[in-house]
Amino acid sequence: MDESTPQTVRVAAYRSKQIIITIQWGAARRKTFQVFFRRDGSLFVAFPYFRNRTGILAAATIAGNGQTTSQVNLEAFGKIASHLVKYSHHPDGRAHFSQDGRVRTEIKRQSVPLDAQRGHIFSVLIQGLQAFDAADDAKDVGSSPKRTTLTFEIPGAPEANALKLIGRWLEISTLLPIGQAESIIGPKVPTQDRTGRQQIGFLLASPYDELPQHVLLITCELIPRLCPEPEVMLFYGGFDAREIMDDTTQEAGFLTFLYPASDADELKKRLGTIDWDSGRCRDANS
Repeated sequence: MDESTPQTVRVAAYRSKQIIITIQWGAARRKTFQVFFRRDGSLFVAFPYFRNRTGILAAATIAGNGQTTSQVNLEAFGKIASHLVKYSHHPDGRAHFSQDGRVRTEIKRQSVPLDAQRGHIFSVLIQGLQAFDAADDAKDVGSSPKRTTLTFEIPGAPEANALKLIGRWLEISTLLPIGQAESIIGPKVPTQDRTGRQQIGFLLASPYDELPQHVLLITCELIPRLCPEPEVMLFYGGFDAREIMDDTTQEAGFLTFLYPASDADELKKRLGTIDWDSGRCRDANS
């Protein structure tokens, strides 16, 4: 954890090389995803903990039909991957899915450069928390420059709801209150979900930037169940600029994945796969 100091108000953020997001729901605590940065300023979100390893990935498009809601058919844009992937968002706005030595970087698009990004940058929707690796109470705790584990404590029954974890990319200057005496904001901040429920969010920043200009705010909220399937992980991010996403008359794009993919073998034959040929490429962890 480190702090930057603009004027009299300091913004503190978790600044580890690897940050693991866990969920405490009842007696169980599960790992959901990782966040990490690179020295060039790139943001990465990795998903190594879900037990369903075959999914459909797509660079999807929403038609500019004037409707406030749209259904997106992933099969129209998608490919099958037999491995869990990571999401990359580079400073110039290039966004893509990949996994070193396992999944080719074919599902990609031009999103918003990080210095121009404001607000919602990605969401992860989870149903069936039992499908994620259990956290280790000895290893998956605490904060250090190398590794930090952050935990959301969620009330209620796991089988009755799904979860939505949201990442928001924020300028530090927008977090600073005007005219307030010297104080510290973060690394935990109070937030409120759409139902008015109070919750805690976590501020994250790159450990490679001595005076970061941006932080990533991670929040978690309960949402209604997504579908009849017991276990689902859905991601979307890599959006067009906010003014395009909000204009229902313009075509807009984003990246998304859905694990598991139903009828994956049949879809692989029909849509194709972005898996590396294991006979030609060495397996490697990202």
